[in-house]
Amino acid sequence: MPIVTIDPQRCKKDGLCVRICEKVFEQKLEGSVPVVTHEEHCNSCGHCVLICPAGAITQKECPDEKVHPVNREILPSYESLREMIASRRSIRNFQKRDVETEVIEKVIGGACFAPSAKNTQSTQFLVIQEHNLLRGIASATAEWLGKTSRQLKNPFLRKLYLLRGEKSAEEVTRWISQFELIVERMRRGSDPIIRNAPVLLLFHADQSVAFAEANANLAVQNAMLVASSLGLGTLYTGYVVAASGRDKTIQRLLKLPKKHKVYGGLALGYPEITFSKWIDRNPAVITWR
Repeated sequence: MPIVTIDPQRCKKDGLCVRICEKVFEQKLEGSVPVVTHEEHCNSCGHCVLICPAGAITQKECPDEKVHPVNREILPSYESLREMIASRRSIRNFQKRDVETEVIEKVIGGACFAPSAKNTQSTQFLVIQEHNLLRGIASATAEWLGKTSRQLKNPFLRKLYLLRGEKSAEEVTRWISQFELIVERMRRGSDPIIRNAPVLLLFHADQSVAFAEANANLAVQNAMLVASSLGLGTLYTGYVVAASGRDKTIQRLLKLPKKHKVYGGLALGYPEITFSKWIDRNPAVITWR
């Protein structure tokens, strides 16, 4: 069965489908019905279906029930969107309040609309709410950071790391201090990793998928903005992401599908402390050519 078809009776011969997807469509003569020349290159993104004013194009993965008109009346203005982006802050204090399932689903729903290479939509989601599991992940992450700090104190290993040229000696020294502080706070009963958030949302994917990491972190950005619009606070859990790829204890706790890797993570919850102001960022460094 063909993936993409064009109804010649409905086609307006405007060539819009060719203009947005030359790798699949071709219009051999101006004013003629376009033809599908390279169906094998179709990413099932739906651009052709969405752009056709006559509804003449059918795409196997884009049935009518999945297509919706744009409600331009509720689209945010530049000013309102920029205000939300500028006012969003990383939250490290969360209310002792559960996040409703339907609210989490809205956050994930927004994340699913992030772009992905070749429209693979490779990102999958793991929602963790069970308190003991959250604590276990935080503790295992802190232990991994402690192990890492001890390794960086080893003169030989430290020298090897610095030879890679990624960090300066001063930065590595600061890392060691930070990691040791996190371990100490964890041992005293605090949670400097997930910050006692009621939800940990992890973004994972099959490692064999091209650009899986980029896809996941585009989804993370969407999720943060949707969460903000719903009154939720978020914190990117970089330590958990880093540790999950290297620590077997965390891998056993997460029970991800085989060959999957965590590429992004958010602590999620209702903020205990909110911000009524925002601050300018450094001016953009722009090169015009």
